[in-house]
Amino acid sequence: MGITACCTYITLAIAAVSALLAYYNWNIETFVEFSKTFDSIPINTPPETKVANSWKEIIQYPQKHHRFDRIAVGVNGNVDIILKGSKLLSLIDPSSNSSGRPSDDHESLKNIDDLKATFAYHHSKGAGGERYMESKEDFRKILEAATKVQDAEYYIGGNAALMAQKLATIIHDDGEVTVGVPVGPKLKPLLHPMLKVSSSSLVDDDEYHMILEYGKGESWAGKVAPIASRFIFSHDVSNSQMLAFEPFIQSVSHFNPDLIVISGFHLLESQEMTYWRRRIAEIADLILPLSNDVPIHVELASMANEQCITQIANQIFHLVDSIGLNEQELWLICKAGGGPHCSSHLSGPPSIPVANDIMEWMLKKYSSSPKSRLSRIHFHTLPYHVIATHTASRWRNQASSIVAGTRIACTQACDDDNIAQHPDKVNLRVQGKIRLSVSDSASREFDPSHPTMTWQKSSISFFFSPVLICKKPLKTVGLGDAISASGLLYSGFA
Repeated sequence: MGITACCTYITLAIAAVSALLAYYNWNIETFVEFSKTFDSIPINTPPETKVANSWKEIIQYPQKHHRFDRIAVGVNGNVDIILKGSKLLSLIDPSSNSSGRPSDDHESLKNIDDLKATFAYHHSKGAGGERYMESKEDFRKILEAATKVQDAEYYIGGNAALMAQKLATIIHDDGEVTVGVPVGPKLKPLLHPMLKVSSSSLVDDDEYHMILEYGKGESWAGKVAPIASRFIFSHDVSNSQMLAFEPFIQSVSHFNPDLIVISGFHLLESQEMTYWRRRIAEIADLILPLSNDVPIHVELASMANEQCITQIANQIFHLVDSIGLNEQELWLICKAGGGPHCSSHLSGPPSIPVANDIMEWMLKKYSSSPKSRLSRIHFHTLPYHVIATHTASRWRNQASSIVAGTRIACTQACDDDNIAQHPDKVNLRVQGKIRLSVSDSASREFDPSHPTMTWQKSSISFFFSPVLICKKPLKTVGLGDAISASGLLYSGFA
């Protein structure tokens, strides 16, 4: 371009700016401020940002007369001690790290020798694991040694304790949360100061879970760990037998809640069949008299015993209003109960239409009795969450509920409350056309600007929301509990 042409363009630009200033009666400073507004206009906004920006519009508390102001949570809780496995075992027995030491995977730990052998086995494989230590005396010796490890960390453990902690953190100012778990002198100061602990929940000795961590490439007993992982063990009698349930029910009658949350059933499968059969029946008898006007939510957790989950499903599900679970529990219930699409082994999150069909089957099967209270299922998996409710049920505000769960799945895992400004931290897997069921051709086009989808099938309403998956998660402990807790807090009940 020649000099003459350049001068012409510059002259025209100056003339245009002068005309604009004259038309609006602006000075040059006002024009500069006006031009800055164009800097905030997004160009090619990432879909992750669009999803995150939608959260504020969608997530709203239910109407005051429908919301939960007094929440009672029980019954499993403990103290997690996280420390280097090598430090603990070396303190117990300096020869533990000798090359050629026994390495074997014991289903349960009868003594300290079993612990050393089982830890060495999992360390060499880079495999996570969890075992029960049978000897109370040996566990106490290990606990005493663990308290001498300087960099050992103490955290709240147990689904119920974690859910109560999250609810106390996020509940509205005039809300109250009580927790009914075994609370000893170490767990008590770890709990949120707003949490109410009944005197019937106080115990002299905490339940401890040892979490022995090891890093990738770390050498132990002559073997090198291929990846970083952790090995967990405990001698937890109270939680594995749900002994806190009776004190919890007693505290509920005094607290007068408008929502009851129960977790810990999964721990029963570590007991003999005769025990968990009897205990589930006893707990069912305690739940049965509770008022239908106070909804009950049961949060499930990882299980493997089909007989145990069948007993829980048949004796507990019809007595409660809501169930929270992930893909492992959904698949186990489906297989044990003869549901659809689950004959094969589960490998990763199920597809959206498959999960929807199983939830529909589950809700219909366990609410078929005229006296059944079950009317809501909250399913959460890595890339998406779905809530299914009976359309005629008393549940309200479920669009906000499902998005509140997906929001906290992202923000807590990334430890970042401003994901809209950091879309590079997350990944959105949901896209394109989404089939709603395997059995028919119904589908919806996914729009990241309006990511929440709702639809009805026969007498069931579905609420769907995608998850912004954190690429480098920082906080994953208790994430499922936080998801369900947030979903409940933003639910309404008429």
